Amino acid sequence: MSRLWPLAVMTTLYFCPAAFADKPATAPGTATPQQVYQSVERSLKYLQAESTSWLNTRKCAACHHVALPVWSMIEAERQGYSVDKKFVTETADRMFGSREKMIASKLMPGPKDNPDPRPGSNMGIVFVAIAGRALPSLSEGQKQSLKLIAKEIPKKQQKDGSWKSVDDRIPINESPATDTAWSIMAMEAGTDASKPSPEREAIAKAKAWLDGQAPTSLQTKVFKIWMALREKKTRAELQPSLDELLALQQLNGGWRQVPEMASDAYATGQTLYVLSLAGYTAHEPQIKRGIDFLIANQKPDGSWPMISRSTLGPKRVPTKLLTPITCAAGSWATLSLVKLVPKSKTDVAHN
Repeated sequence: MSRLWPLAVMTTLYFCPAAFADKPATAPGTATPQQVYQSVERSLKYLQAESTSWLNTRKCAACHHVALPVWSMIEAERQGYSVDKKFVTETADRMFGSREKMIASKLMPGPKDNPDPRPGSNMGIVFVAIAGRALPSLSEGQKQSLKLIAKEIPKKQQKDGSWKSVDDRIPINESPATDTAWSIMAMEAGTDASKPSPEREAIAKAKAWLDGQAPTSLQTKVFKIWMALREKKTRAELQPSLDELLALQQLNGGWRQVPEMASDAYATGQTLYVLSLAGYTAHEPQIKRGIDFLIANQKPDGSWPMISRSTLGPKRVPTKLLTPITCAAGSWATLSLVKLVPKSKTDVAHN
């Protein structure tokens, strides 16, 4: 979004979902690689600042404020972008450098804490494992933590093989299908596929359950494709599902979490990321339009305008805190942009 727009227009766009629905992207023309680089740099700065603030004030390695942003930073560096390596290293160690550090980050209960009586799963440790598996190398303490997480996750597995988060933090924890997909990936990060174990049995049971679930939302469609790609399914085998996903793209180039919402960075970033894993590139028209949507609608501070769908507490009160969904959306947008528009060595040298 242009910084020259009047404040009133920016305010309208931020608070009105319809402002982003079914309209062309607001940026003139197609985004250039340099514009993408600048967008990613702004997003990384925003995500790091929010993660630092959350950790320092809440003492909690939340999935939306810490694990997802760290994962996006790791991927950004892998694709040639400059990131604060010290921050990534120190934050990863703080999250899961050891069992004691996971307890300190409120990811696991301490020896004197009472067991969590809630029937759902603690998705915090799941997302930490997702971030951890992206690291290029792991310390011995981190390896042991991933194994510990893999042993902890099955304790909350349902009889049918699925998982359900203790919180309805939609869209991050949208449904048992998405929670189960996340849990599978987290457990695979801490187990050896070549060796039989109770953890591998839990993974197999979960995969069988997930295979039998029909997608009920954009995100579940995306995750079904993602999990199929992890099982080495080819683009050709998945083409009908991919075509269905592409058909959900809106006129403004973005994707919507649900039909009654406007296109946003969470749905668009997540969809573009998985399409990139399927082999789609930034040169294809629909992918270019998705990138244009993200570049056009990024705010000057590096975030993207979002509306929260989460409800909290027994009375399911809508949350007023927008930074969790904003950080999650920024992470997905960043993951997609760096995968589709990586920096070459020449680009990095001139940055």
